[in-house]
Amino acid sequence: MTGVVLAGGKNIRMGRNKATLPWQQADFLHVILHRLSGVCSELIVVTNTPLSIQLPNVLAVSDIIPQCGPLSGIHAGLTYASSPTAFVTACDMPYLQPAAVAWVGSSLGEWDAVAPDDGNFREPLFACYAKTCIPIIERLLAQGIRKTQTLFDHIRYKSVPVDELRRFDPSLRLLQNINAPEDYERALQDMDKTSVI
Repeated sequence: MTGVVLAGGKNIRMGRNKATLPWQQADFLHVILHRLSGVCSELIVVTNTPLSIQLPNVLAVSDIIPQCGPLSGIHAGLTYASSPTAFVTACDMPYLQPAAVAWVGSSLGEWDAVAPDDGNFREPLFACYAKTCIPIIERLLAQGIRKTQTLFDHIRYKSVPVDELRRFDPSLRLLQNINAPEDYERALQDMDKTSVI
């Protein structure tokens, strides 16, 4: 399984590049890559901005179909992945738990994608995708459809109840995005409750 981190967002709410925000003696991106490295055979960062990546053997790529949001990032990650499946997450989800990643990946089976679902929202950026999604994403983007949630309606999708992830993180912070400065400040104040890499 390839680990894909999307780091190509515009960071409008944060006002600075979220991938480089200091976190646990490193930054968001490197903490996430480090955690993924234990369960993924390959690591890819999808970014349209140059980033300094300090870990070896991490492939940095750009969107193949630009200006189309996270769906385009998923497409690029899957296209460049050498393995048939990829776990995709975002650079603003630093509470990621390797055991949860491995479990989601092992749940894919013959499906095109598997993602947590709380009954209202399917989490596309804590999900595992097969390369079979590539032509479907290309078709959606060609039609001007950029909403990631729409992809699930066009593929063989397996939902995982969100509560099943509580065994790895009872608070479900592993699904939390840190989008705005106030989110980041709150996370820093809670730093002592998180594990240090």
